[in-house]
Amino acid sequence: MYISDTFLVFISLVIFVFILIYIRVPYIVFSFLDARADSIRNDIFVARRLREETEAVLIEHQRRFAQVKQEASDIILSAERRVKIIEEENQKKIEKILYLRLLDLKRRMHLMELDAFRFLYDKLSVFSIEISKGIISDNINDDLNNDIFDKAIRDIDSRFN
Repeated sequence: MYISDTFLVFISLVIFVFILIYIRVPYIVFSFLDARADSIRNDIFVARRLREETEAVLIEHQRRFAQVKQEASDIILSAERRVKIIEEENQKKIEKILYLRLLDLKRRMHLMELDAFRFLYDKLSVFSIEISKGIISDNINDDLNNDIFDKAIRDIDSRFN
């Protein structure tokens, strides 16, 4: 009987496969593959759980961000309103201060006018008295002067007696 090389290779392959089956190589390979598959499934499960936790954290942070953003905009609006109110109050205070200063200046100007008129009237009265003295002294003669002096002395005597 003639055995070809192909047949011998086939028989060798069959014997090799039986030996592998006998020493349980497929079981070891399958158990290794099952362990690896279990490890991959576990990694996938952990990855899903982590993704869900991350999504939950992301949603929470987005919610907090939106809340903080809203609070910040509320604070900004409140601050703008306060600034506007303070500006209006300060404007009113400035107007009041300017009005009071204007009144004070008007009062001071009026007092200065009155002082100027008093000074003018004082000078006019002194000047008019001097002019009157000059006119009277020029028009009075010695007899009239003696009569006035005698009358003044009698008047003084009558008051003291």
